[in-house]
Amino acid sequence: MIGEDGGRDVDVDVDVAVVGAGPAGSIAAYSAARRGLRVALIDRSTFPRDKTCGDGIGPGAVGILRDLGLDAVLDGRRRIETVAVLGLGGARSESPVPNIAGKSTDVFVVPRLEFDEHLFRAAIEAGAEDMSGTRYLGMSLPGADARVRNIELRDASGDRRTLRAHLVIGADGANSVVRKDLVGREQPRPKFEGVGMRAYAESRDFEAKGPDGAAGPTMLFEFGPELLPSYGWVFPVGDGTINIGIGLPIEQLRKRSADPRRLLTDFVDRLRERGVEIGELRNERGHQLPGVMGMPRLAHERAVLIGDAASMINLVSGEGIAYGMTAAQRLIEALPGELGDSKALAAALRRFEHDFRSDHRLHFLSCRFTMALLRHAAPAAAVVGAIQNDPRVFNGVFDMLLGDGRLNGTTALRIVKSALVNR
Repeated sequence: MIGEDGGRDVDVDVDVAVVGAGPAGSIAAYSAARRGLRVALIDRSTFPRDKTCGDGIGPGAVGILRDLGLDAVLDGRRRIETVAVLGLGGARSESPVPNIAGKSTDVFVVPRLEFDEHLFRAAIEAGAEDMSGTRYLGMSLPGADARVRNIELRDASGDRRTLRAHLVIGADGANSVVRKDLVGREQPRPKFEGVGMRAYAESRDFEAKGPDGAAGPTMLFEFGPELLPSYGWVFPVGDGTINIGIGLPIEQLRKRSADPRRLLTDFVDRLRERGVEIGELRNERGHQLPGVMGMPRLAHERAVLIGDAASMINLVSGEGIAYGMTAAQRLIEALPGELGDSKALAAALRRFEHDFRSDHRLHFLSCRFTMALLRHAAPAAAVVGAIQNDPRVFNGVFDMLLGDGRLNGTTALRIVKSALVNR
């Protein structure tokens, strides 16, 4: 941090230490470096590295990429044009990606192997220090009203070092060690946790045209009874490759004694029985999904949580990238000019948390209410039926699941109407 005398603080190594170089962490590091801050970007992995995900990049994330000039990762990739939905009874509907006044609805599919490396490299090129291959071990405050946090690290050779930073940003994923250090080792809360299982396979049925001849690329969602209140998905990556997967809350897996890998295989079998050509599955991987309903306190003394580390995942859709990137951008914008000023920094972090929660409160409540409906057969049938048969409901749910929309009264009434008509 540059002080009023033009010099540098002598008691810190960096202004900001970002732990975790996924989308949230890399956007935070990129934005902070562009502000002229000294940034260390720490990750135990080296890049490129894979991450279990559906690979869907929704409107919120696309908007941030464009705003920050990082959208080259979308070059050569086709925008999703059609959304196919398989309902509870197997009926299929297809709808074009909607146009929503005042909002982008652009959706792309980019493998996380490429997406995360692109953002990581952008952060390093912007001036962040590359500390990939370095494991975060823990951190401490050296004393009352400390102006730094001491961060203990170990590199790939086993050497340890202490890094001093004015601010630590925890963006180290669903199993965040930074979160455990800040809020304690919480007991697992299955109600607020999900599991996703993803694989890749060969299929050209979702590229230029969907299986029923609709304009493409097409992304498909199956809301079958085996997977509610979540779903199965097929997202076309391009070049004849699809990302195919399933998700389910942990509590539902336990109640049904279900195996995610088996659920994925069954989903693939159902699609093949419908005539969809899908090759052998490869790179099958599971991943924990901490939902927003279990979001912890974000702002702490000289530390803050964002992304999956902060449970910023919509369990209905599995979306988390846009929330993490949005939080990262807003966090850096909210920081004071002098990070060494403890009061100013604390106020900025509290303001960031308040504003993020406030801006997303109704959206998250809408998603939570929708998940509650999808847990039960009759309301689930009404919701999915309305999505398939009422374009206005489809548009509203699309915006809620892939954007930041809310389940408003009009959409709810149209769902009820659809249920009554189809009784």
